[in-house]
Amino acid sequence: MNAAQLTINQRPTEKGTLIQAVGEVDLTTAPQLRIPLMDTVNSGGRDAVIVDLSQVDFIDSAGLALLVEARKRLAPEARPLHILLTAGRQPERVLKLGRFDTIMNLAYSLDEISVKETV
Repeated sequence: MNAAQLTINQRPTEKGTLIQAVGEVDLTTAPQLRIPLMDTVNSGGRDAVIVDLSQVDFIDSAGLALLVEARKRLAPEARPLHILLTAGRQPERVLKLGRFDTIMNLAYSLDEISVKETV
């Protein structure tokens, strides 16, 4: 069995801080995503946080819990959390089935994200 792999990239955009994950987000790799995500969440400011899962093949409950934790920490500051997805992939199906679209914005491109949009 191959160990799950995850690559993380982070960059500012005009719409907020983008954290891109490539690979799988599971119990073993979620800590790799946690560090830049929570650093961004805890940085203060008004910028949105954008987590790009469009190149993620798999996300499990550890990854989902991390997204919920980020949303809870951003809520008091009214900072939005946007999740970029690819239609038809496992992360999209899991997030929609779990009704995550009721607590965070699910989008398919940066162009879909409004700078002022909050969930």
